Amino acid sequence: MKIIQLLLIYFTTALGCAFSAIAISAPKIDPIRFSITTKANQVAIDEEFTIDIKASLMNIPANTLYIFEGANSFRLKVILPAGFQQTGGSFSDFSGAELTAARPSVTYQIRGKFVTKESGGIFQLLRSHKNANNSSDYVEAGRLSFNMSEVRDDLQNGETARIDLTQSSPPLMPYLTMAQLRASADTSTSVFITDSGRAGIFKHNPSSSKTDDGALVIVSSGKRYERVYEQAVNVEWFGANGDGATDNTAIFQAVLNRGDIGTIYFPKPAISYRLKNMSIRSNKNLIFEEGSVFEGLGTLGPEERMMMMNAVQNVSIKGYNVVFKDQKAKYTSGQQRHIFTMLGVTNVVIEGVAANDSGGDGFYIGSSNLRKYSENVKLINVSADNNRRQGLSIVSGKNIEIISPLFTNSKGEYPSAGIDIEPNHADEFLEGIRIVNPTTKNNAGAGITILIDDFKGTDRVVDISISNHSDDGSMYGTYISKAAGAIAGSIVFQNPIWKNNRTNGLCVSNYSAAACPIQINDATVIDCNVAGTAHALFGAAFLIYREANAVGDANIGNVHVIRPKVYDTRSVKKIFSAIAFDDVSKKGSVKNCSLIDPVVFEGLDPVKYVHFAVLENLALSDKHQKLTFDIAQANRTLTYGFFKRVFHNATSAGIRTISLNTLPANYPEITFEVRGPQILRLIPAAANNILPISAVNGKYIQSNTIGSSITLYKVSTNTWQVKHMIGTWTVQP
Repeated sequence: MKIIQLLLIYFTTALGCAFSAIAISAPKIDPIRFSITTKANQVAIDEEFTIDIKASLMNIPANTLYIFEGANSFRLKVILPAGFQQTGGSFSDFSGAELTAARPSVTYQIRGKFVTKESGGIFQLLRSHKNANNSSDYVEAGRLSFNMSEVRDDLQNGETARIDLTQSSPPLMPYLTMAQLRASADTSTSVFITDSGRAGIFKHNPSSSKTDDGALVIVSSGKRYERVYEQAVNVEWFGANGDGATDNTAIFQAVLNRGDIGTIYFPKPAISYRLKNMSIRSNKNLIFEEGSVFEGLGTLGPEERMMMMNAVQNVSIKGYNVVFKDQKAKYTSGQQRHIFTMLGVTNVVIEGVAANDSGGDGFYIGSSNLRKYSENVKLINVSADNNRRQGLSIVSGKNIEIISPLFTNSKGEYPSAGIDIEPNHADEFLEGIRIVNPTTKNNAGAGITILIDDFKGTDRVVDISISNHSDDGSMYGTYISKAAGAIAGSIVFQNPIWKNNRTNGLCVSNYSAAACPIQINDATVIDCNVAGTAHALFGAAFLIYREANAVGDANIGNVHVIRPKVYDTRSVKKIFSAIAFDDVSKKGSVKNCSLIDPVVFEGLDPVKYVHFAVLENLALSDKHQKLTFDIAQANRTLTYGFFKRVFHNATSAGIRTISLNTLPANYPEITFEVRGPQILRLIPAAANNILPISAVNGKYIQSNTIGSSITLYKVSTNTWQVKHMIGTWTVQP
């Protein structure tokens, strides 16, 4: 057995084994107060008396940072002085218990007597952990002193010799309330304050001149006691109350305003912390206990935010399963009452926090009057639900990382997206925007919206990369809209999955062919067009188009869909077409687009896979032959919605015709292959010709030579041009 006597004791446990003393600067608290006392003042030799040992669980909040593990359990030993003999009582070495709210104290007795004269000594009470034995470490928890008096050599048998028993010596550290300490002239160098919510060790600092704040400093008779703590300051020390009713705004703000406090700890409230708003300063580290709830008062003004960061730097906000929420129902107008707002900030991390039920956005990242962008902002495992505008707005930023967020049920103000990436002004930035594993669900708008028109004609470079986006049930999986001029940079999606969207999985609307390329790699669309629109555009899985009356650049496009997959798994199929490109306004062409190697078109009408209108510079490949079509036993007519890269007659049982129809100039090239012995006949519209082999309008061409093929493209309203031809093709006589 080792006895450790320290004024301030640390304990650690390892696999339930012995406590050890650790020489570190800040102590952990023993939440049990031990005492050893007796009612006897003087006893004679061989006179029995009783010593009481009591262990009481102190009123220290369970969330205090400094209680060591398993500290509510103990085992005790008493070192008996020479000359004392225990004759009975309930105490024996290794007596112990586990104290709880239901059993807050336990008392033991030692019955015994002095059998010899001793000049003096102590009864020493020692405590250790619940599994302690003789080889474990122990610390002194209390002592009872004694000394001999009236000892005369002429007295026989010690019959009048008396032993003075000093009542339990003062604890190694006095246990006091703040009021008791302020009212006393205690000479201790350290005290333990027992006030509920403010418990902790305070140490006398003779060099301090700080003001008594009732949290970190207590002044007693001119002496200043300063709280001993490890880095984090607990808001409960300042009087924060998580009863679900108390307004903590002033307390929180006062703590945040203090320059001498860097790390702030918010223990889990009994119900919730109520507050209106807070302004977070630079160099702050906010730590929330798991499960904490912060509830707004629903009284924000039109331009007020719950958690504001304006031109600050070096802020960390972390928790797990932590919820901030306002009262959305009270905000029937406006869209700026965000939960977390970051304006022109630098080096901000928010992790594990939900931002719900706002009158604006859950999270907002943008510019301030002092700085036109936020930089090095990272949101990790955050979420936002039921916000009036959207879950997250990225308005102006450089090096923004959004990792594994969840944004759901945005509804109330346009665009009502899960994530909205949209500058407000031409002097803002969207550089190094990285969004990884985002999940969006059931938003009234899109899962992700991107609107970059404010950058047209500027030197801004857009750099947006989004990987593994999953959306379920929003209006669109992703919506990218107006860009009416040249914009540098790139927008890249990798491996998105968009399912159950009420309209399109992807919609790119009125997007200039001169704007930065949009690249959609390995996207999957499942069961979109839940609304059931029977339209080649608005019922498409992927839609790149311009509305009938839209104003924009001369040509739209620069969208590249690579290796797409489209599934309609419903018994009643609703996806009208897999991919649609069209400028409905007829203002110009759809230019500089790609459709590369579609992988799956499952559950769709093969006649309606792709809808093409006027396209220029289309990059098209089809190694999986999803755009190859056997006309079989039916004659076919080409339309906007019936594009195939290759038509053939491999299974045709007789002559088959394909009417080329009056398609517009720049319609994508098509190859016709003779794979069976039957005649394959291509019939232009009455006012069209096929140059150079059929210069007369309306004359068909045909072949029944297996292996023959011909590739045509529309060079003008009335002319199909032969681009490649193999084998024998004859012209109508």
